[in-house]
Amino acid sequence: MKKFTLLCGALLLAAGTLCAAEAADKTAEKAASQPAVQEQTKTVKLSPAEQKKAFEKRQKLIKKLVKQYRKAPAAQQPAIKAQLAQVVSESVDAGMAYVKQRIADERANLDNWEAKMKENEQNLDQIKARRVEELLSPEAERKHKAAQKAWKKQMKKAEKQMR
Repeated sequence: MKKFTLLCGALLLAAGTLCAAEAADKTAEKAASQPAVQEQTKTVKLSPAEQKKAFEKRQKLIKKLVKQYRKAPAAQQPAIKAQLAQVVSESVDAGMAYVKQRIADERANLDNWEAKMKENEQNLDQIKARRVEELLSPEAERKHKAAQKAWKKQMKKAEKQMR
């Protein structure tokens, strides 16, 4: 299970690096086409909690700009609208990058499971025989409880990382 978790982690990091490189390319293209860009999109891989905070920050800023636009005199509205367009653009780009990352993560996970299934299909008789022996051994119950405990610990750790 640890090997599986490490493999998934390595694949996630590799996919994150690829998405970060794509985001850097997009940011460079935007900077070339719009010289007055105020904030550059970060190319650093954010944790899920950091992504959530950035999303919430952008949403608050969007709401604030919409209110400002509606209250502003006609002379100030074009500037506020341009600023709003920039923030919305960043928000949409971040959303698209998130979805692409999720797709890449799920593909990597699927590829890993398919490879594991092919390996198991080749050794099916051995796996069945070993499983019967493991179930009948005196340590089977102890190992089962230890595995359950390790799984619960791993799930709690994953939940903490998502926050």
